[in-house]
Amino acid sequence: MVVFQHFWEMNHISDDRLRPWFFYCAGHEAVILFFVMSGFVLSHQLRNFCWQEYPQFILKRIIRIYPPYYLAMIFSIAVLLLMSNFYRSSLSGLGLQDWFYIWSQTTFDSTLWRGLTTIIGHCGSSLNLSVWTLFYEVWISLLFPFVWYISCLQLKLPKLLLLLIFGVINYYLWSLGLLLQNDWSGIVYYLWFFIVGMLIYQNLAFCEKFSNIWWWIVALTLYFSNYLFFGKITSRLLHEIIVAAGSSLIIINVIKNNKIKVILANSVIRFYGRISYSLYLFHLPVLYAVSYLYAEKIGLIAVKLITLFAVTIIAQLNFYLIENRFCNWLKLRIGLR
Repeated sequence: MVVFQHFWEMNHISDDRLRPWFFYCAGHEAVILFFVMSGFVLSHQLRNFCWQEYPQFILKRIIRIYPPYYLAMIFSIAVLLLMSNFYRSSLSGLGLQDWFYIWSQTTFDSTLWRGLTTIIGHCGSSLNLSVWTLFYEVWISLLFPFVWYISCLQLKLPKLLLLLIFGVINYYLWSLGLLLQNDWSGIVYYLWFFIVGMLIYQNLAFCEKFSNIWWWIVALTLYFSNYLFFGKITSRLLHEIIVAAGSSLIIINVIKNNKIKVILANSVIRFYGRISYSLYLFHLPVLYAVSYLYAEKIGLIAVKLITLFAVTIIAQLNFYLIENRFCNWLKLRIGLR
Protein backbone atom coordinates (compact mmCIF):
# COMPACT_ATOMS: atom_id res chain seq x y z
CA MET A 1 0.00 0.00 0.00
CA VAL A 2 2.94 2.33 0.60
CA VAL A 3 4.22 1.52 -2.89
CA PHE A 4 0.83 2.16 -4.46
CA GLN A 5 0.40 5.41 -2.54
CA HIS A 6 3.71 6.65 -3.94
CA PHE A 7 2.66 5.52 -7.41
CA TRP A 8 -0.45 7.66 -6.99
CA GLU A 9 1.25 10.67 -5.44
CA MET A 10 3.97 10.97 -8.06
CA ASN A 11 1.47 12.54 -10.47
CA HIS A 12 -1.66 13.27 -8.40
CA ILE A 13 -2.53 15.43 -5.42
CA SER A 14 -2.26 13.15 -2.41
CA ASP A 15 -5.71 13.74 -0.91
CA ASP A 16 -7.43 13.02 -4.21
CA ARG A 17 -6.87 9.32 -3.54
CA LEU A 18 -9.25 9.39 -0.54
CA ARG A 19 -12.04 7.46 -2.24
CA PRO A 20 -13.26 3.95 -1.31
CA TRP A 21 -12.08 2.52 -4.64
CA PHE A 22 -8.51 3.70 -3.99
CA PHE A 23 -8.21 1.83 -0.67
CA TYR A 24 -5.12 -0.01 -1.92
CA CYS A 25 -3.23 3.32 -1.77
CA ALA A 26 -3.59 3.51 2.04
CA GLY A 27 0.15 3.80 2.62
CA HIS A 28 -0.07 6.21 5.53
CA GLU A 29 -2.43 3.85 7.34
CA ALA A 30 0.07 1.06 6.70
CA VAL A 31 2.72 3.04 8.60
CA ILE A 32 0.44 3.21 11.66
CA LEU A 33 -0.24 -0.53 11.38
CA PHE A 34 3.52 -1.06 11.13
CA PHE A 35 4.16 0.84 14.37
CA VAL A 36 1.40 -1.00 16.25
CA MET A 37 2.70 -4.31 14.92
CA SER A 38 6.25 -3.36 15.92
CA GLY A 39 5.08 -2.84 19.51
CA PHE A 40 3.46 -6.29 19.44
CA VAL A 41 6.52 -8.04 17.97
CA LEU A 42 9.02 -6.29 20.25
CA SER A 43 6.90 -7.27 23.23
CA HIS A 44 7.21 -10.91 22.17
CA GLN A 45 10.98 -10.52 22.01
CA LEU A 46 11.01 -8.96 25.49
CA ARG A 47 8.62 -11.46 27.13
CA ASN A 48 11.39 -12.91 29.35
CA PHE A 49 13.51 -9.78 29.35
CA CYS A 50 16.17 -9.00 31.93
CA TRP A 51 18.45 -5.97 31.83
CA GLN A 52 21.56 -8.03 31.14
CA GLU A 53 20.00 -8.78 27.73
CA TYR A 54 19.58 -5.13 26.77
CA PRO A 55 22.80 -5.01 24.64
CA GLN A 56 21.72 -8.17 22.81
CA PHE A 57 18.26 -6.74 22.20
CA ILE A 58 19.74 -3.59 20.65
CA LEU A 59 22.17 -5.67 18.58
CA LYS A 60 19.23 -7.66 17.21
CA ARG A 61 17.46 -4.47 16.21
CA ILE A 62 20.62 -3.09 14.54
CA ILE A 63 21.20 -6.28 12.56
CA ARG A 64 17.56 -6.43 11.52
CA ILE A 65 17.28 -2.80 10.41
CA TYR A 66 20.66 -1.50 9.26
CA PRO A 67 22.20 -3.94 6.70
CA PRO A 68 19.22 -3.89 4.28
CA TYR A 69 18.88 -0.14 4.84
CA TYR A 70 22.54 0.52 4.03
CA LEU A 71 22.36 -1.53 0.84
CA ALA A 72 19.22 0.33 -0.28
CA MET A 73 20.85 3.71 0.33
CA ILE A 74 24.06 2.66 -1.46
CA PHE A 75 21.88 1.52 -4.36
CA SER A 76 20.09 4.89 -4.40
CA ILE A 77 23.40 6.82 -4.32
CA ALA A 78 24.93 4.67 -7.08
CA VAL A 79 21.91 5.06 -9.37
CA LEU A 80 21.77 8.80 -8.73
CA LEU A 81 25.46 9.29 -9.52
CA LEU A 82 25.33 7.09 -12.62
CA MET A 83 22.38 9.04 -13.95
CA SER A 84 23.66 12.49 -12.99
CA ASN A 85 24.89 13.26 -16.50
CA PHE A 86 21.63 12.63 -18.29
CA TYR A 87 18.64 12.69 -15.95
CA ARG A 88 16.37 15.67 -16.45
CA SER A 89 15.70 18.06 -13.59
CA SER A 90 12.07 17.99 -14.61
CA LEU A 91 9.90 15.73 -16.71
CA SER A 92 7.74 18.25 -18.49
CA GLY A 93 4.21 17.38 -19.45
CA LEU A 94 3.84 14.47 -17.05
CA GLY A 95 2.43 16.47 -14.14
CA LEU A 96 4.82 15.06 -11.54
CA GLN A 97 4.54 16.40 -8.00
CA ASP A 98 7.32 18.46 -6.38
CA TRP A 99 8.36 15.75 -3.90
CA PHE A 100 9.37 13.50 -6.78
CA TYR A 101 12.27 15.80 -7.69
CA ILE A 102 13.82 15.81 -4.21
CA TRP A 103 15.90 12.73 -5.03
CA SER A 104 17.63 14.29 -8.04
CA GLN A 105 18.33 17.47 -6.03
CA THR A 106 20.14 15.66 -3.20
CA THR A 107 23.10 17.58 -1.78
CA PHE A 108 25.88 15.34 -0.47
CA ASP A 109 26.96 17.41 2.53
CA SER A 110 28.04 16.43 6.04
CA THR A 111 24.50 16.70 7.39
CA LEU A 112 23.22 14.21 4.85
CA TRP A 113 26.05 11.75 5.47
CA ARG A 114 25.55 11.96 9.24
CA GLY A 115 21.84 11.27 8.96
CA LEU A 116 22.40 8.63 6.30
CA THR A 117 24.88 6.55 8.25
CA THR A 118 23.29 6.73 11.70
CA ILE A 119 19.54 7.25 11.07
CA ILE A 120 19.67 9.82 13.88
CA GLY A 121 17.45 12.16 11.91
CA HIS A 122 15.70 12.59 8.60
CA CYS A 123 18.75 14.24 7.04
CA GLY A 124 19.51 11.34 4.70
CA SER A 125 15.96 10.83 3.54
CA SER A 126 16.20 12.90 0.35
CA LEU A 127 17.80 9.79 -1.16
CA ASN A 128 14.79 7.74 -0.10
CA LEU A 129 11.78 9.52 1.37
CA SER A 130 10.39 6.27 2.80
CA VAL A 131 13.10 5.82 5.41
CA TRP A 132 11.77 8.49 7.78
CA THR A 133 9.93 5.69 9.63
CA LEU A 134 13.24 3.99 10.44
CA PHE A 135 14.27 6.96 12.57
CA TYR A 136 11.33 6.21 14.89
CA GLU A 137 11.82 2.47 14.67
CA VAL A 138 15.45 2.81 15.81
CA TRP A 139 14.93 5.31 18.62
CA ILE A 140 11.75 3.73 19.97
CA SER A 141 13.55 0.37 19.93
CA LEU A 142 16.13 1.91 22.27
CA LEU A 143 13.36 3.12 24.60
CA PHE A 144 11.00 0.19 24.36
CA PRO A 145 12.63 -2.12 26.96
CA PHE A 146 12.12 0.66 29.52
CA VAL A 147 8.47 0.97 28.53
CA TRP A 148 8.09 -2.81 28.76
CA TYR A 149 9.70 -2.84 32.21
CA ILE A 150 7.35 -0.13 33.49
CA SER A 151 4.34 -1.97 32.06
CA CYS A 152 5.34 -5.12 33.94
CA LEU A 153 5.45 -3.38 37.32
CA GLN A 154 2.56 -4.03 39.68
CA LEU A 155 1.06 -0.58 39.44
CA LYS A 156 -2.25 0.44 40.95
CA LEU A 157 -3.36 2.18 37.76
CA PRO A 158 -4.77 -0.14 35.07
CA LYS A 159 -2.60 -0.33 31.96
CA LEU A 160 -5.38 0.97 29.76
CA LEU A 161 -5.61 4.02 31.99
CA LEU A 162 -1.88 4.56 31.56
CA LEU A 163 -2.38 4.40 27.82
CA LEU A 164 -5.18 6.95 28.12
CA ILE A 165 -2.95 9.26 30.17
CA PHE A 166 -0.25 8.95 27.52
CA GLY A 167 -2.85 9.75 24.86
CA VAL A 168 -3.96 12.83 26.79
CA ILE A 169 -0.34 14.03 26.92
CA ASN A 170 -0.12 13.62 23.15
CA TYR A 171 -3.37 15.53 22.72
CA TYR A 172 -2.08 18.33 24.95
CA LEU A 173 1.14 18.61 22.95
CA TRP A 174 -0.89 18.55 19.73
CA SER A 175 -3.23 21.32 20.96
CA LEU A 176 -0.18 23.49 21.69
CA GLY A 177 1.18 22.87 18.22
CA LEU A 178 4.23 21.06 19.64
CA LEU A 179 3.50 17.55 18.39
CA LEU A 180 5.40 16.40 15.28
CA GLN A 181 7.10 19.80 14.99
CA ASN A 182 10.47 18.07 15.05
CA ASP A 183 11.90 14.56 15.00
CA TRP A 184 12.15 14.25 18.77
CA SER A 185 8.61 15.27 19.64
CA GLY A 186 7.54 12.74 17.02
CA ILE A 187 9.14 10.00 19.13
CA VAL A 188 6.71 10.80 21.95
CA TYR A 189 3.82 10.66 19.51
CA TYR A 190 4.69 7.44 17.68
CA LEU A 191 5.67 5.65 20.88
CA TRP A 192 1.95 5.68 21.70
CA PHE A 193 1.28 3.31 18.79
CA PHE A 194 4.02 0.94 19.95
CA ILE A 195 2.39 0.89 23.39
CA VAL A 196 -0.94 -0.05 21.80
CA GLY A 197 0.78 -3.06 20.22
CA MET A 198 2.36 -3.94 23.55
CA LEU A 199 -1.01 -3.92 25.32
CA ILE A 200 -2.50 -6.21 22.68
CA TYR A 201 0.32 -8.68 23.30
CA GLN A 202 -0.08 -8.53 27.06
CA ASN A 203 -3.85 -9.02 26.87
CA LEU A 204 -4.15 -11.37 23.91
CA ALA A 205 -6.38 -13.85 25.72
CA PHE A 206 -8.87 -11.09 26.51
CA CYS A 207 -8.63 -9.74 22.95
CA GLU A 208 -9.70 -13.09 21.49
CA LYS A 209 -13.35 -12.08 21.88
CA PHE A 210 -12.75 -9.50 19.13
CA SER A 211 -11.76 -12.13 16.56
CA ASN A 212 -14.74 -12.86 14.35
CA ILE A 213 -16.09 -11.74 11.01
CA TRP A 214 -18.03 -8.81 12.48
CA TRP A 215 -14.99 -7.42 14.28
CA TRP A 216 -12.98 -7.97 11.10
CA ILE A 217 -15.45 -5.74 9.24
CA VAL A 218 -15.15 -3.16 12.04
CA ALA A 219 -11.35 -3.40 11.76
CA LEU A 220 -11.34 -2.67 8.04
CA THR A 221 -13.94 0.10 8.43
CA LEU A 222 -11.76 1.86 10.99
CA TYR A 223 -8.55 1.23 9.10
CA PHE A 224 -9.92 2.61 5.80
CA SER A 225 -12.17 5.18 7.49
CA ASN A 226 -10.78 8.20 5.64
CA TYR A 227 -11.28 6.41 2.33
CA LEU A 228 -14.84 5.38 3.17
CA PHE A 229 -15.70 8.94 4.26
CA PHE A 230 -13.92 10.64 1.33
CA GLY A 231 -11.27 12.33 3.48
CA LYS A 232 -13.75 13.99 5.83
CA ILE A 233 -11.66 13.14 8.91
CA THR A 234 -9.43 16.19 8.71
CA SER A 235 -7.73 15.93 12.12
CA ARG A 236 -4.54 13.90 11.75
CA LEU A 237 -4.56 13.00 15.45
CA LEU A 238 -8.14 11.71 15.36
CA HIS A 239 -7.58 9.90 12.07
CA GLU A 240 -4.50 8.07 13.32
CA ILE A 241 -6.19 7.08 16.59
CA ILE A 242 -9.02 5.55 14.52
CA VAL A 243 -6.49 3.79 12.27
CA ALA A 244 -4.63 2.50 15.35
CA ALA A 245 -7.89 1.01 16.64
CA GLY A 246 -8.48 -0.66 13.27
CA SER A 247 -4.86 -1.86 13.19
CA SER A 248 -5.28 -3.42 16.63
CA LEU A 249 -8.34 -5.37 15.51
CA ILE A 250 -6.54 -6.45 12.34
CA ILE A 251 -3.63 -7.85 14.37
CA ILE A 252 -5.98 -9.66 16.76
CA ASN A 253 -7.91 -11.26 13.90
CA VAL A 254 -4.76 -12.19 12.01
CA ILE A 255 -3.63 -14.15 15.09
CA LYS A 256 -6.91 -15.53 16.39
CA ASN A 257 -9.28 -15.77 13.40
CA ASN A 258 -8.74 -19.02 11.47
CA LYS A 259 -10.56 -17.73 8.37
CA ILE A 260 -8.18 -14.80 8.13
CA LYS A 261 -5.23 -17.15 8.65
CA VAL A 262 -6.34 -19.17 5.62
CA ILE A 263 -6.35 -16.03 3.48
CA LEU A 264 -2.90 -14.99 4.69
CA ALA A 265 -1.56 -18.47 3.96
CA ASN A 266 -1.80 -17.63 0.26
CA SER A 267 1.64 -18.10 -1.30
CA VAL A 268 1.65 -14.70 -3.04
CA ILE A 269 0.75 -12.87 0.18
CA ARG A 270 3.39 -14.80 2.11
CA PHE A 271 5.99 -14.04 -0.57
CA TYR A 272 5.36 -10.30 -0.43
CA GLY A 273 5.21 -10.49 3.35
CA ARG A 274 8.72 -11.93 3.46
CA ILE A 275 10.21 -9.33 1.14
CA SER A 276 8.11 -6.41 2.45
CA TYR A 277 10.96 -4.62 4.26
CA SER A 278 13.24 -4.76 1.21
CA LEU A 279 10.33 -3.76 -1.02
CA TYR A 280 9.73 -0.77 1.23
CA LEU A 281 13.39 0.25 1.08
CA PHE A 282 13.99 -0.14 -2.65
CA HIS A 283 10.76 0.89 -4.36
CA LEU A 284 11.43 4.65 -4.48
CA PRO A 285 15.01 4.51 -5.83
CA VAL A 286 13.82 2.10 -8.53
CA LEU A 287 10.82 4.33 -9.29
CA TYR A 288 13.06 7.39 -9.59
CA ALA A 289 15.49 5.63 -11.91
CA VAL A 290 12.87 4.10 -14.22
CA SER A 291 10.98 7.40 -14.38
CA TYR A 292 13.99 9.52 -15.32
CA LEU A 293 15.12 6.97 -17.91
CA TYR A 294 11.86 6.04 -19.59
CA ALA A 295 8.84 8.08 -18.43
CA GLU A 296 8.82 10.47 -21.38
CA LYS A 297 9.11 7.56 -23.82
CA ILE A 298 6.71 4.96 -22.42
CA GLY A 299 4.40 6.87 -20.04
CA LEU A 300 3.79 6.64 -16.32
CA ILE A 301 1.59 3.54 -16.30
CA ALA A 302 4.34 1.50 -17.95
CA VAL A 303 6.89 3.05 -15.57
CA LYS A 304 4.88 1.90 -12.55
CA LEU A 305 4.45 -1.63 -13.91
CA ILE A 306 8.17 -1.94 -14.67
CA THR A 307 9.02 -0.55 -11.23
CA LEU A 308 6.78 -3.09 -9.49
CA PHE A 309 8.32 -5.95 -11.43
CA ALA A 310 11.91 -4.78 -10.97
CA VAL A 311 11.62 -3.95 -7.27
CA THR A 312 10.03 -7.35 -6.58
CA ILE A 313 13.13 -9.05 -8.00
CA ILE A 314 15.53 -6.70 -6.22
CA ALA A 315 13.68 -7.05 -2.91
CA GLN A 316 13.73 -10.84 -3.19
CA LEU A 317 17.48 -10.82 -3.79
CA ASN A 318 18.05 -8.45 -0.88
CA PHE A 319 15.91 -10.61 1.39
CA TYR A 320 17.83 -13.81 0.69
CA LEU A 321 21.33 -12.35 0.32
CA ILE A 322 21.26 -9.68 3.04
CA GLU A 323 18.33 -9.95 5.45
CA ASN A 324 18.42 -13.74 5.79
CA ARG A 325 22.18 -14.00 5.99
CA PHE A 326 22.59 -11.36 8.68
CA CYS A 327 19.73 -12.79 10.74
CA ASN A 328 21.16 -16.32 10.42
CA TRP A 329 24.57 -15.01 11.43
CA LEU A 330 23.04 -13.47 14.51
CA LYS A 331 21.19 -16.67 15.37
CA LEU A 332 24.48 -18.55 15.34
CA ARG A 333 26.09 -15.99 17.65
CA ILE A 334 23.53 -15.12 20.27
CA GLY A 335 20.25 -16.77 19.23
CA LEU A 336 16.99 -15.10 18.23
CA ARG A 337 13.79 -15.80 20.11
